[in-house]
Amino acid sequence: MEKELLTRLTVKVTANSHRPGLVGLVDNVLSIKVAAAPADGKANEEVCQTLSQVLHIAPSLICVRYGHSARQKVVEIIGVDEENVFAILRQRINRPSF
Repeated sequence: MEKELLTRLTVKVTANSHRPGLVGLVDNVLSIKVAAAPADGKANEEVCQTLSQVLHIAPSLICVRYGHSARQKVVEIIGVDEENVFAILRQRINRPSF
């Protein structure tokens, strides 16, 4: 039986942002801004949705594992290895926005 790929990513979330998106990646901690309020799990849902769009995987493959009510969370990503996750994130963050 093959072992399933599982990557854990530490994410620092800023909710209620007027400019949502990826902010930076420092010491393997992703900073992200979301428009949703931090109530009823809406901000967590938006974090997972944003990461699924960036990584081109289904939202069901991403979940908040720890820190549901905290600004800093641990997100689990199924099916993408850690090296690829960080490579994709660095590429998206360093891309100029025009």
